[in-house]
Amino acid sequence: MTALKDKIFTLKQNNLIKKMKENYFLNSLILNSEKFIPYPFSCEIINRVFVSYKSIELSKVNFSLSIKNEILNFLIPEENDIIYVYFYGGINDSAKTPIELFPLFIIKRKNISNWLELINKPNFYCLKFFNNKIDKIIDIYLLDNEENVLSVSVGVKE
Repeated sequence: MTALKDKIFTLKQNNLIKKMKENYFLNSLILNSEKFIPYPFSCEIINRVFVSYKSIELSKVNFSLSIKNEILNFLIPEENDIIYVYFYGGINDSAKTPIELFPLFIIKRKNISNWLELINKPNFYCLKFFNNKIDKIIDIYLLDNEENVLSVSVGVKE
């Protein structure tokens, strides 16, 4: 992209974050984050290629505590280590918003459960967790045309 297009995209991302902060739950997550990684750096991380070695489909109802614990143990065992979180959704017109506009957040591992709550919120589409070395990913997304079926994929960097 050109410098002008990058500036326009950055302005759009700032407007998106402002819109996300209007939602009480999202605002709380944003405020409890260590910081966020803006465009274009967020896209570089989100678009990295990972080899999926485990993938399951399950209903939102069956997304239990044991699966949450499995996610935590896969990413990082230390409670105060950081995790990168990408969330797509949460606002009424998020389906019309380019996925690149959504930033990447840096959080403490101990706060991951709060982010996992997004799965049950309206307008949830995708949630990605990267470990602190960005060589492991957990990708949770709502399957197309299914309101209550999630796909959960685990992958490692190529």
